[in-house]
Amino acid sequence: MEVYKMAELEMRAYPIGMLSGILGTNGKQATDRKLASYGYSFTSAGTGTKRIYTITALPDALQRFKSFCVFSLGFSPNTNFRKLRDFVFYLMNDDNFNWRPAEMMEEYLRNEKHGISRQKIGKYLQHFEALCLFVRTDDFVYYKVKKNYGVQEHEIITKEEYCQAWSYYHEWRNAHPDEDSRPAFTSMYNRFGGVPRKQGRVDRGAPWNRETINTLFDLASQSILEEVSG
Repeated sequence: MEVYKMAELEMRAYPIGMLSGILGTNGKQATDRKLASYGYSFTSAGTGTKRIYTITALPDALQRFKSFCVFSLGFSPNTNFRKLRDFVFYLMNDDNFNWRPAEMMEEYLRNEKHGISRQKIGKYLQHFEALCLFVRTDDFVYYKVKKNYGVQEHEIITKEEYCQAWSYYHEWRNAHPDEDSRPAFTSMYNRFGGVPRKQGRVDRGAPWNRETINTLFDLASQSILEEVSG
């Protein structure tokens, strides 16, 4: 995984050899293309190994976050990076959020005025898990899902309640072998006031990815700080 070194750049002059070492590029065209992709403004003068680049403007924090996610983490350039940034910030900074299943994360963020669907949350987590940046643990959260006047709500339950509900479901199925699963599901829902579910808690991934994880969090935090401070 590429280490994000673009943040090292400052508004000053760089010989092309030094800049290429930071960017992992070879030659003027590749260097120009990568600087532009990361949102830097620059000029250059000279030829060959004597070419000097001058960084004239730094990208804003959200652009730096986007660049890191695209070039270092493999996210699609079409991703809504403001939503991804907000999710990363809550995931790594809010202990009242990061233990929740995806459905409850969606509800929590909606109450915080951030509209991120559980489908998007699931995709974000799946991407991070594939990179070993975050993992689902065997420490499960047990909860039930119910509808209240058409609005989906969630409630934490115990492991015993979870097991009891599904045991009732399977007993109902066994007692009515000619019925399909829907009556058993409905009966369980009505008896226990919702559908029992479980999901492993999210934790930070492999220790060798700690630098990448910290960079991700730092860039998300810088972007939010820049946004709220104007």
